[in-house]
Amino acid sequence: MARRIRVVTVCGCGLGSSLLAKTIIEKIAREYGVKTSIVAADAGTAKGHESDIVVAQDHLAPRVGKIRGTPVLSVKSFIDKDELNELLGPYFTEFAETGRIEVKEE
Repeated sequence: MARRIRVVTVCGCGLGSSLLAKTIIEKIAREYGVKTSIVAADAGTAKGHESDIVVAQDHLAPRVGKIRGTPVLSVKSFIDKDELNELLGPYFTEFAETGRIEVKEE
């Protein structure tokens, strides 16, 4: 069975917009032929989930902070499919081709 890309979506409480983002990201991933495992979380618990990518709303990304080996991506709107596609597309393409995400540490 092919590995799924693990994504954590982060909003204020982990119950509203992050769940909506989950649905949109699942649709985008399917367009790239990638299977996902997506968890919705708040900024305080996001680091507690094993993930390949964390997607947080702009104002919450600094609270999530850096996670070694995992890109923490900042998004203005969880409901803007074009913005999410532009942000996640390169990662989904890489994952579809290699089964992993290469993270360049700063």
